[in-house]
Amino acid sequence: MKHRQVVCRLKDELLSNNACNLNSKPESVAPCQLPECASWQTGPWGPCTVTCGQGYQMRAVLCLAGDRDAALEDRNCNAATRPRDTQDCEMSACQVQYKETTTLLPVIQQGLMTHWKYGSWTPCSVSCGKGTRARYVSCRDASGGVADESYCVHLPRPQESSSCFSSCGQWHAGDWSSCSVTCGQGRVTRQVICTNYHNHIDSDHCSPEERPAEEQECSMPPCLPSYRRSNSEIGNEYSPPVPTVDSPNSHVYHKPQENHNYWNNPSKRESQWRTGPWGACSSTCAGGFQRRAVVCQDKDGRMTNFCSEGTKPAESKHCESGPCPHWNYGSWGECTQSCGDGIRTRMVICELPSGQRLNEQNCDILEKPPDTEQCNMQVCPAGVTWHRGAWKSCSVTCGRGIKHRDIYCTDMDLKVVDDQYCQHVQKPQTHKPCRVGRCPSWKANRWSECSVTCGTGIQQRKVFCRLRGIGQINDAMCDSSSHPSKTQYCELSSCAHYVWIVEEWEECSAVCGEGKRQRQVICVNQNKEPVNDNYCVSSLRPPPAEKCMTAPCEYIWILGDWSQCSATCGLGYQQRMIYCTEVHSAHTHYSYDLPSVSYQECPLPHPPDTQKCFVTDCPSAATWKVGQWSKCSVTCGIGTIRRRVKCMDAEGLSSTLCLPHEKPKNTMSCQKKDCEISGSCRDIQKRKGIRKDGEYRLNIRGVEIQIHCSGMQSDSPKEYVTLPKGEAENYSEVYSLRLENPYDCPFNGSRRRDCTCRSDYLAAGHTVFRKIRFDPSTIQIMTDDLSFAHTIFGRAVPFATAGDCYSAAKCPQGQFSISLTGTGLRISDSTKWSAVGNYATADIRRSQDGTKVYGRCGGYCGKCVPQASTRLSVEVY
Repeated sequence: MKHRQVVCRLKDELLSNNACNLNSKPESVAPCQLPECASWQTGPWGPCTVTCGQGYQMRAVLCLAGDRDAALEDRNCNAATRPRDTQDCEMSACQVQYKETTTLLPVIQQGLMTHWKYGSWTPCSVSCGKGTRARYVSCRDASGGVADESYCVHLPRPQESSSCFSSCGQWHAGDWSSCSVTCGQGRVTRQVICTNYHNHIDSDHCSPEERPAEEQECSMPPCLPSYRRSNSEIGNEYSPPVPTVDSPNSHVYHKPQENHNYWNNPSKRESQWRTGPWGACSSTCAGGFQRRAVVCQDKDGRMTNFCSEGTKPAESKHCESGPCPHWNYGSWGECTQSCGDGIRTRMVICELPSGQRLNEQNCDILEKPPDTEQCNMQVCPAGVTWHRGAWKSCSVTCGRGIKHRDIYCTDMDLKVVDDQYCQHVQKPQTHKPCRVGRCPSWKANRWSECSVTCGTGIQQRKVFCRLRGIGQINDAMCDSSSHPSKTQYCELSSCAHYVWIVEEWEECSAVCGEGKRQRQVICVNQNKEPVNDNYCVSSLRPPPAEKCMTAPCEYIWILGDWSQCSATCGLGYQQRMIYCTEVHSAHTHYSYDLPSVSYQECPLPHPPDTQKCFVTDCPSAATWKVGQWSKCSVTCGIGTIRRRVKCMDAEGLSSTLCLPHEKPKNTMSCQKKDCEISGSCRDIQKRKGIRKDGEYRLNIRGVEIQIHCSGMQSDSPKEYVTLPKGEAENYSEVYSLRLENPYDCPFNGSRRRDCTCRSDYLAAGHTVFRKIRFDPSTIQIMTDDLSFAHTIFGRAVPFATAGDCYSAAKCPQGQFSISLTGTGLRISDSTKWSAVGNYATADIRRSQDGTKVYGRCGGYCGKCVPQASTRLSVEVY
């Protein structure tokens, strides 16, 4: 579709649409049709260049548009998709005959079959006119490797350079001249010149193949012959006359007197109108007319007057040679003075009726409307006028504000008088909007993990002041009243209740005297189910053993003191002396000496005579260090919590000396409430009967993600992710400019509009995205869905894609940007991009958290696309 602006105007003043007749309002939108796009067409492969061994084949690759047979220049087609014009071919093996001979050609080793191989032509060295083009030619061996050119000297070398031509101007043909004869066959001529924007230029700048003909044949009415009476007419009164031509201009008829009505009787000679070819149009643009010759002739070609005027064909007709450019102008601006001779200006441009702007030399400069004129010529009453002071500084130091100026009434001597003396003159504006650079703003990073794994905890984040284009600056530059919070409470699922429970005491270990008894101490949850002891508070654990007393023993064990530990650090052993003896009363004077009773008489169990001992920890080479548990990986169902476990030495550096069997767990299962939300838009339709497009919460791999459901009225709705950062940070671009010298990379690769470039890349385009298609079953983005995309100019470009045809020197200009911030998704680490095309290169950069990706890609011509073609793998986090 094509658009134009339609306004209601009275002379030069714009009015409301209601002031004009709405029934006669011209259309503002109309359909348009451009020529069919050009595409590559290939011919059949030619014969192999060799009859044996390995060679190559060639085929024609042409750029064609629609059904046209004439080939276009290669630049009209997408160079990145150009088919190959050569391929390898292999014939049956050559038979090698060995014989002694002397030759000046280089010796070709047995089995080394060589051939010439060449690449595609480079673009023409000039954008128009005569130039040169080149291609790479190399000698290749049977395996495709580059060989010394001396091994191919026995074969004709392909051409490395050739001339090329591209039209700078257009041929312009004048009107045809009159026919060179007044009857019969003649010739007409016309002037043909090469022009550029209506200026006459040298003919070398126009394509000689497209030059119009300067002369052609023309047909006038047949020349009328003259007749002489033959000798036979004397004896035969009714013999028809014998024509004989005296001269080219002779039109004398000699007729028998007896039959003077023979030629003039229309009933005997049928007459009809005959027409010549149409002449050239009388105008090179807009409406003109064409003329042609119309004569009345009989069936023998002689001119007569017996044709009917009612059936006479038209001698002239209107012709259309395309619209003429014309001058268009805007509204007059504000007068520089309210009275006393001011000046006002307006824009005047040369354009076509379609709105396409042209240079001024394309319009008649004598008919150009004025772009300046005098205004407010009236004499100011009593010589007073409004005096305009200079504009003051903007009311803000950044962002949008207002600037003011002083306006006061002055007399002829420029003395300030009361404003009432200038009331009859329109007062100029005293303020207008202004803008001063970007304002610094607070930037808040993502919240940290909650400080607890259950219950209420604390989250923290870094907040700093930044200025776009510069980065972090002093916090004093930002508004302290709008400072975002650095901490917040976080509420996780309620902590589970774990307690210690004990079982009954076992029997005393001694049958007499003092012994020990034990019991089971178990950590259980609220359902009385045993869990790991780490879930209960260790300081509240009941003792699992205690001393116990039974009846006094007749025999007792006498225990000696423990020896020193066998190790000064770590685990060691101690020993002691033990023996069994009889118990005596307190009144009996008895000294315990060496044992006099066998061990069988003493109570069981036998006291140990050795035990392990531990004095202190030995200096450890390395120990396992653990971090805090993360939050559960899901908001519903069964998920996982993780923590960091690292082996570190005494100085806090990473080490490999820790014992693997002592490594603490780094993952543990966690359970949230049962999931009740749907996993797809179709599921929402079925379970809840919803048929309205909008934002819904879906369960994506155990995490609630906000998804836009589209097409809910159909049986196959689609899921889309709404991008909070919008079109500013989600776009794809194929750059439009192309360097005149494609082997250069000017300005160190920076993008500049003043480069020596041309803007003729047909595949260029710029597309921005508000929502992207999402497949919840595969957790992938479908890059070719443009339902919620907008193409700003050119062709539509898929998501996560960029390219250009700017330079062959690794100087990419095409850009794409992805920002999944705030969606709960991030680009998977496994997602890669491929560089496709000629001299293609890609520079892909990711943010640390994977939510943002920026790419700069291009070539001559080239682009970058995701390796999965139309799919982009993402992750839930």
